[in-house]
Amino acid sequence: MAIEKKYYSFTPGLELLSKSDYSKIQGDIIIFLGCSKQDYYRKRACYINIPAHVKEGIESIFNKYNINDIRQIWEIKDSDE
Repeated sequence: MAIEKKYYSFTPGLELLSKSDYSKIQGDIIIFLGCSKQDYYRKRACYINIPAHVKEGIESIFNKYNINDIRQIWEIKDSDE
């Protein structure tokens, strides 16, 4: 049996930020993920089957900007949607 894919997006959390905080959190997440800006844009909209430690790390970055409710941070879709 194949593992079901889940698609995670942290775009909803980014939409809650002010413009000045957006550029700061973007830098924090790029450093945390160790990725390029191009990879960041791809991952913010669709991170497939995100590892738990990465998801928790992104959530802790949002916590620094007073966004603590994970339901406000993530949009999660199943592969059949």
